[in-house]
Amino acid sequence: MASPFPGMDPYIEDNEVWPDFHHSLAEEIKGRLNEQIGPKYYATVQVRTVLQEVGISTLNPMYPDVGVLEKRKRQPGGAGIATLEPTPTRYRAPIQRKTVIQNQFRLRAVQVFMTKTAELVTTIEILSPYNKQPGDGLKEYRQKRNKILQTAVHLVEIDLLRGGQRPGPEVEYPPLDTDYVLLVNRTAEDEERVSDIWPVALNEPLPHLPVPLLEPDSDVLVDLTAVVQAVYTRSGYDWRIDYTLPIPPPELRPEMAEWVQSVRKAS
Repeated sequence: MASPFPGMDPYIEDNEVWPDFHHSLAEEIKGRLNEQIGPKYYATVQVRTVLQEVGISTLNPMYPDVGVLEKRKRQPGGAGIATLEPTPTRYRAPIQRKTVIQNQFRLRAVQVFMTKTAELVTTIEILSPYNKQPGDGLKEYRQKRNKILQTAVHLVEIDLLRGGQRPGPEVEYPPLDTDYVLLVNRTAEDEERVSDIWPVALNEPLPHLPVPLLEPDSDVLVDLTAVVQAVYTRSGYDWRIDYTLPIPPPELRPEMAEWVQSVRKAS
């Protein structure tokens, strides 16, 4: 069965489902591109693994040693009177230890190359939660993005996550009141680079996204709705996802929450 949503399925954004979807989405886009761009070009998936360290501080338990009483002592004068000398109670000093847990993220991009020269023509960045969370992930991706925009490489950005911070200033300021964002930024000689942006709401299908090639070759269109539905079907999400549960965070925008409620009442 197909997803009950017309475009992106928000249940796929769940932490348990997203890594599998992210991998399959990149592979599906690669396959569909290679059906159209060969033999002059080819598409491949670049995989980069990053580790994020999360420190958890713990205290060793603090407990007393058994108090030891002094032995009976004889008082001066020979009188045998038993006395008990007080002894200190001993506690182990707590030591704060830091346990470092490494979260592993695999980041994927679909890249289009010229076959004869292996020249990178277009990079399709599929954003992950790591790319969008404040801190190292967002900073690293913004640096990568800025480097791409200074080269003769086309940038296609696919953001199918409602949560996190959008990395591109052209979609962050002013912020787009939408759920998902698709972006195409073409290289241009001696001109300022401009991004074409597709804001997509939860109740809308995803667009046919143009993937630019070298002039004079025309763009290749990727039907993102068909891509997501193909991944959904092949990955068994129909029986893996429990649609009786609430939609994973973040909270839906008010108009989308009303739409979801109306659909559920009608079903």
